Amino acid sequence: MKSNFFKQYFGWIILVATLIFFDQITKWWIRKNFSLYEEKILTSFLAITYTTNTGIVFGFLSGANEIMIFVITTILLIVVSMLKTFSVSFGKFGILVACLIISGGIGNLIDRILLGKVTDFIDLRWNYKNIWPVFNLADSYVFIGMCLIVLKSVFKKHKKV
Repeated sequence: MKSNFFKQYFGWIILVATLIFFDQITKWWIRKNFSLYEEKILTSFLAITYTTNTGIVFGFLSGANEIMIFVITTILLIVVSMLKTFSVSFGKFGILVACLIISGGIGNLIDRILLGKVTDFIDLRWNYKNIWPVFNLADSYVFIGMCLIVLKSVFKKHKKV
């Protein structure tokens, strides 16, 4: 049974590992090359700003790292257990979405376990002013995965009507 799982999902496992690698290498590079809260403005709409977060978006639940480790681990286990459902409902697209969510969850979970906080650095701006909380690649993976599955669900329902 386990060998069938790895055989069936081997390419997807490689994708997850690759996404986690890019998330971790970019966070490592930021920690090594920037001081905390240092920023480098790249364009009027993008900067690199090194921050950390022990909570979730907008600083909510700040300082609740242990709770977040439990919550993220639980969500990851649920998503992994639902791979077959994602596959049946949405085909390879569903597995791709699950891989994005899993990669992002693991990427931030690694930070929480090893560092006690998540490294963030992507700073979206409008006319050089911050317009969104600073985030990282792992956050992007989860956000894109969630948006894709919501959009797919909406369009799938509309096709049946």
